[in-house]
Amino acid sequence: MLRPAVLFFVLLLSGCANQPGAQLRHDLDEQIRAAGLQPDQVALVVLPVTLPGEPAADSPVIQHNADLLLQPASTLKLLTSAVALDQLGPLWRGETELLADAADLAQARQSGVLTKPLYVRGKGDPELDYAALSSLLAQLYNEGVRELRAGVLLDRSWYSPLLPDPAAPPFDESPRRRYNYIPDALGLNQHMLQLRLRSNASEVQLTSLPVLNDLQLKSELQLTDARCDQFNADLLVLNERTLPGGGVELVLRGEFPRHCLHEEDAAWLSRDAQWQLSLSQFWRQLGGRVGAPLQVQPGQTPTEAVVVAQHFSRPLPQLLQQLNKNSDNGLARTLALQLGRLAPDGADLQQPATVQAAEQVVVQWLTQRQLPAKGLVLDNGSGLSRSARVSATQLAALLQYAWQQPWGLDLASSLPRAGMDGTLQNRMCGTPARDRARLKTGTLRNGTGLAGYVFDRQHRPWVFVGLVNAEQGVAKGRPLLDQWVQQVSQF
Repeated sequence: MLRPAVLFFVLLLSGCANQPGAQLRHDLDEQIRAAGLQPDQVALVVLPVTLPGEPAADSPVIQHNADLLLQPASTLKLLTSAVALDQLGPLWRGETELLADAADLAQARQSGVLTKPLYVRGKGDPELDYAALSSLLAQLYNEGVRELRAGVLLDRSWYSPLLPDPAAPPFDESPRRRYNYIPDALGLNQHMLQLRLRSNASEVQLTSLPVLNDLQLKSELQLTDARCDQFNADLLVLNERTLPGGGVELVLRGEFPRHCLHEEDAAWLSRDAQWQLSLSQFWRQLGGRVGAPLQVQPGQTPTEAVVVAQHFSRPLPQLLQQLNKNSDNGLARTLALQLGRLAPDGADLQQPATVQAAEQVVVQWLTQRQLPAKGLVLDNGSGLSRSARVSATQLAALLQYAWQQPWGLDLASSLPRAGMDGTLQNRMCGTPARDRARLKTGTLRNGTGLAGYVFDRQHRPWVFVGLVNAEQGVAKGRPLLDQWVQQVSQF
């Protein structure tokens, strides 16, 4: 029979072993090494969510390299999303406006002719697609306007700089892909146009969607016997030139397999050419007239111009469903630019740059709420960055804070559900974590992460943040992070 002191010691050990996370904490280093990683390449924080009115937990249940600054990949979108919800508010919507001189518009309602420019002013509308542009022009047409005699002025002054730097090095070898979209205040369809390349034994046929009548697609592609599924559109060389009549010729050079069909949304055209072709096409489809050719130029809207037509995006919480579930880089970058506009005039910036201002706004927001901000690098706000840095502690503190805010549910509901949807649709499908974890994923070439909320067997929420930065970090780190999420779901 055990003596009372020994019995107490056994019960004490038993109680410790049954504490949530005790086994995971004990096996942590072993699991990291078993995954082919070193302990200093991994950061992990697991802590119980503090409900409103409850005291905060003294320390995380599991804490490993919590303050190590790492590349967060797309888990950084949590920070952009949270600050946007708090500062822009759940009713925020991006906007695009058509404006005109008031007297000129009044006359045009009678004569049908705008003799001064039509102004297109962008205010960071992330859902300005081809259908939205057509709808805007239809609103103008319904005002009685039939001819745009002085052309169109594109006003991108909402953000600074107005357009991405063409001399800046691309993030990777696929600068035309949608995930690499760099937003501007008038980002039409995220700068995407769908091209269809179809070949037979001797030639390649090129078509676009939407069909743009003033776009001439020319193939100078060399046909090869390579496999169709090995074709890489990033290797194509594009040559764009303006034609005398105002159209645009786009020439594709490179190699393309015989008997192959390839369709791809990408930035095939320059931004100005995309706008000119689209405006001219959709206006003529409505029955409107343009100068030959339609003059489209950059500029700024006069203060006395009046709004003729507007397009609004969906409200912010609905946009966040797309942003976080699908990890939409362009949308995240747009929201970060919008946050940069909140920086006060005369802010500590060497030059007016909305991206730099965004980081200042975010760091100030964290500091005012006594959330850790030291060493944070927001960069463009999407996580598609080599320089962005964040710690597991910072993301965990953000998630803990967000849970107690009125907008916290909007943030949590925007995160992918394990094994169910978004970027987690095909992960943890047949595990106990399925539909019991809402986590933002992150993936870079040598880094991966998961951050969000995991519900245990008693349906209690836990903050989970795991980051891995290493060679082959995705292949080695993703199974490890999924394993840890599953273990937390069994607390």
